[in-house]
Amino acid sequence: MALGGRVSGKTVSLLLVCLLIAGALAPPATAQSTGKPPGVSVSIERTADDSTTVQYRLVFDNPRDAKSFWLINYTGNVVSSEGFVAGQTQDGEHALHWNGETESPSVTVTADVDDGTEREFTATDEWLLAPTPKLSVAWLSAGSDEWIYRHPLQGDYPDATVEFADSGVLGSAFTYVGAYEEYTHRADGQRFRMIVAEGASPSDSPAQIFDSLTTASKRIPGESPDEVLGFVLPDPSWRGGYASPKHDELWVHEDARLSNPQNLWIHEYVHTRQSFELGERMTWFREASAAYFASDLTMKQGRTSQSAVARTLTQKRFDESVLSKSNTWATHEVPYYRGAYTLWALDAKIRKATDGKRSLFDVFDRMNAHEGTVSYADFRNIVADVAGQPMNSWLDQHVTTSATPELQASDIDGESGSNSGDASDSNGGKASNGNGNSGMPDAGKPPAMTGDLSSTLVLWGGLGLIGLVFGLTIAQYVSGLMERVRGE
Repeated sequence: MALGGRVSGKTVSLLLVCLLIAGALAPPATAQSTGKPPGVSVSIERTADDSTTVQYRLVFDNPRDAKSFWLINYTGNVVSSEGFVAGQTQDGEHALHWNGETESPSVTVTADVDDGTEREFTATDEWLLAPTPKLSVAWLSAGSDEWIYRHPLQGDYPDATVEFADSGVLGSAFTYVGAYEEYTHRADGQRFRMIVAEGASPSDSPAQIFDSLTTASKRIPGESPDEVLGFVLPDPSWRGGYASPKHDELWVHEDARLSNPQNLWIHEYVHTRQSFELGERMTWFREASAAYFASDLTMKQGRTSQSAVARTLTQKRFDESVLSKSNTWATHEVPYYRGAYTLWALDAKIRKATDGKRSLFDVFDRMNAHEGTVSYADFRNIVADVAGQPMNSWLDQHVTTSATPELQASDIDGESGSNSGDASDSNGGKASNGNGNSGMPDAGKPPAMTGDLSSTLVLWGGLGLIGLVFGLTIAQYVSGLMERVRGE
């Protein structure tokens, strides 16, 4: 296209510079965008032919804005699907991929109370507590290269509706089906929900339980969860408890009493404040620390006595068991008794070494803050740092051998300090691990994550600056050339 009139060298220079600047500031061709996965409707019911099984039917809205839409199943049993085809994740795990045509793809999965390792879940004619399946939606919006992962049954899905055929409560870790009573309490930025199963009658009132948990929360190091969901179950559930700290959910048997030195309510709540990962020689610490804090905080609340705690700690000694070697444990109760007993003795040593200024609470706090898995060597270093002096010899003797520490009743004084803390899964008897996004579909499917935004901005900013300098140089050359042409 011809241009009317003469174009000066300065005009050409200006145009080139503007074009180069515009190119330098433009986003890359594969710009990331947010987007969101399609809405989903979830309907939940007990299956008619098996009273121990819960069925979840998920119906998704039209994924028309999707470049790719996957459903990764981690723990549920897929019994049927429509609009999805079978595929595999990068790790070779089975997954479902939207066929690109069905307007409302759906999937039905089930979970069974027998999916637990022991006594975590229960089914009766009136009610059922089952594990909530772990499902992940992997979503890639049109015009985006950023995969989005959401969990339609775990409470982080942007547009989800849940309905029960009868009545129930969907938690991220637990699904309760049956009649229930619900109590709520808000304090210090936390919301506590208590679901009392049909036929259950907690030994202490909900108000007393909320008060105990709120008081304990203020003393436990670290940031408290925004919401805690707790269930109260009657027989035939076993007379213990279970916690899923990853999702801040727990349950206890109705007979659990706040005055018990092993206070199950506080024990399970402490698990929601354990954010550390433990090495093989430290697995005992999870239940031992929960048992220690349960008795310590219950005593601080004036609900139990020093003598009651001492009697509880010594009623089962397991003298031949070695804490750091789980294969030597006489029973799974070793961390609760022998482990808690050892931690009380360690707490007494730390308080004595620091004139009462520090305690096991400080060790707990630093373990939570530790990056990566806490090994036994890390534990020894943390204790030394808190106490202001090494205690390696004492720890080696009482953690890595069957030697039992000496503990006087006066060492259990309930005067431990408190600083700051956060979890992994436990069951009043043992810990269980949560699942993550371990499997990702591959090529034409969710790829590996790219670099972070800051590095991307630095890269493009650098390219823009190079382009600007290059443009000015070219513009200067063109301007000089045109001036020479005019001069001739």
